[in-house]
Amino acid sequence: MEEKIVSLKQQGLTLKQIAEQLDMPIGKVQYAWRKWRSQHGEPAKPVAAPKRKTEGKKAMTSKSKQVPASSVKQVASTLQHEEPAQSPLLDKGPEGFWKLPDRYDQDLMHAVVQSPNAVYVFWEVSDSVKETLSMQFMRPWEDLPKAFRILDITLLDYASGHANRAYTFELPEMTNSWFVRPLDPNTTYVFEFGIRTMEGEFLPLLATSPIDTPRAEPAGHGRFAEPVRRWQYGKVEAPELLDTLPKYSAYRFVR
Repeated sequence: MEEKIVSLKQQGLTLKQIAEQLDMPIGKVQYAWRKWRSQHGEPAKPVAAPKRKTEGKKAMTSKSKQVPASSVKQVASTLQHEEPAQSPLLDKGPEGFWKLPDRYDQDLMHAVVQSPNAVYVFWEVSDSVKETLSMQFMRPWEDLPKAFRILDITLLDYASGHANRAYTFELPEMTNSWFVRPLDPNTTYVFEFGIRTMEGEFLPLLATSPIDTPRAEPAGHGRFAEPVRRWQYGKVEAPELLDTLPKYSAYRFVR
């Protein structure tokens, strides 16, 4: 039977056709064919890899060959010699570490809200402004009295020069930051830094942008809630005047 299977196979028939022609199970035909091949030293054909993987491998090989060697060297050279980007806000210390400079020689003043009742303010005066004031007042910058002013501009335009209230106090020399507290919640503030003139007047040099303190209670509560609500929903054309308190004190609950 094995010789018959081999003969038919050498004639070009498939194992399935041989099994049908001899009326045998396909498994028995396959077993006989493998046995004959192993006995006669015919090596088994290697299983072909999936065509898709082969193509992918070829594609990868072809792609890697397309990269010129000069480009690879150029990229490697760039990576080795490229200096790290230096931030203008950082200085390089003697130990090689980057650190924040002590000052930037600029005129700046910023405020950061800490809580509904506290704001952190920091500022810096440039050397050119210090020299100008020293020449104008004929006194060293360190001898000029420094002052700090708090302006409540809730529902007002700061550029108009008006404020609901203001408070000024002296600052110690060499001070460039201050925790301002206690403040009112839900209020718009502007903070100014300046000097006292020979006449004792406050001369502002720097000012922060207007900043709002957060609310400390739900909006729309209190004795003035109803008139404020009428104005909020358009039931009256203008806010109703409240004689007992400044107008902004009531309407700040809904702004």
